[in-house]
Amino acid sequence: MKPFFYFLLLLLHLELHSTAAESSVVLDGTEGPSAERLAELTKVSSRRTAIKLEDYLAKVAASNLGYASQRYNVSIAEASIMASKVFQNPVLQIGNMRDISNSGGQKLPGYYNGFINQTFELGGKRRERQLVARKNYAAVSSSLQSFLQNLRLDASVAYADAIAMGRVASQFQRTAALLRDLLQAQQERQKAGDISDVDLLQTRVEVRQFEAEMLNAQGQATNAELGLSAYLGPQFSSTHWQPVGTLDVAPQSTDLFKLLSSAIRNRPDLVAMRHRRDAAGENINLEKANRVPDLTVGVGWTNSTYSGNATSPQPNYNMVGLQFSLPLPIWNRNKAGIATSQAQASQAQLDLDAAEVKAGVDVRQALSLYGIARQRVELYQGGVLKDVDAALEKRVLSYKRGGSSLLELLDAQRKANEVWQSFYDAQSDHARAVIELHRAAGIWIIHF
Repeated sequence: MKPFFYFLLLLLHLELHSTAAESSVVLDGTEGPSAERLAELTKVSSRRTAIKLEDYLAKVAASNLGYASQRYNVSIAEASIMASKVFQNPVLQIGNMRDISNSGGQKLPGYYNGFINQTFELGGKRRERQLVARKNYAAVSSSLQSFLQNLRLDASVAYADAIAMGRVASQFQRTAALLRDLLQAQQERQKAGDISDVDLLQTRVEVRQFEAEMLNAQGQATNAELGLSAYLGPQFSSTHWQPVGTLDVAPQSTDLFKLLSSAIRNRPDLVAMRHRRDAAGENINLEKANRVPDLTVGVGWTNSTYSGNATSPQPNYNMVGLQFSLPLPIWNRNKAGIATSQAQASQAQLDLDAAEVKAGVDVRQALSLYGIARQRVELYQGGVLKDVDAALEKRVLSYKRGGSSLLELLDAQRKANEVWQSFYDAQSDHARAVIELHRAAGIWIIHF
């Protein structure tokens, strides 16, 4: 027994020494990224890479660091389920008592003892704890789905904005090309004496002014395309994406009842809240089970050494004991814990009810905004674009024949450009409206 006791003391000494050594290490958190990481983040590429929405969203789900971080919440919840199944560890107690008043043959007997105690949970605590952990795991999983859904939809909004701004920039480029052709024609006419220097100067000023606006539009389009990498991992930070597709997107459904039903049943944030409510309900049962005291069973062994003391001689002998420990639930019946869990369950239900009401409002608002956005697009497609192009064409012919002034032609050109720019803005707002309608209804699918 003595060697075992000394061995335990040695282990305790080594553990304390190791802990002290670890605590003396000072962590330096000021170090920058590694050379490989820095090279990955600072890569530069001037080549544009075309990408479809489906491929882009797949890369977002696979490489987004925020989503990768959120997935650890699921791992933590899984670990909580594992922890809920674990039994309490047994407790080992080892002791030694010896006589320090006498010496030699008059020493009284010494005692070596060891005890092992095991606590057994009663009242179904372990089962209830596992139910709570599983409900929390389901809530965390649904929250992860909600994060991914919002991430995909936010990335889709950025994708739609990049397409719209690219179209606006293209429209500016087309208009600038027409104005350059007009300037070239004006220069030839001025040399032939058909127009004055004032008309040529006016045309040159208008072209330069429009080129400045075109550069601004191109800069915004480029920034929108570069912004697509913000939803991706660092391995794509240097890629200049070029979105491919149109903005002719339609919602999966415009039926209010179907959208409301989809929102209430399928929105992952509401599903997560239902699981949290269920977990709060299971926690009531756990707190009630905690009223039942736990039973501790112990087995012990005691050795009494030989003593030749003249007054109290004693032979060497061993004893084995069995003991039971059970707290008496007299003062603490866990009323506070039960009351707290009941209040939390009621609060979770009210939060869910409020969220469901808000989800219905979100769907109605999103459907209303979609209807307005759709009407705007149809208004332009119903004849406004054709009319403004026809008016510009007639104005060009009229100017060539001398029936219109240069200012009238330039005004018609600028008006046509503004109408097309407004149309692309309306298309972008329409795509956003569809995305927000899907977000409100808990629908993931988006196609451009």
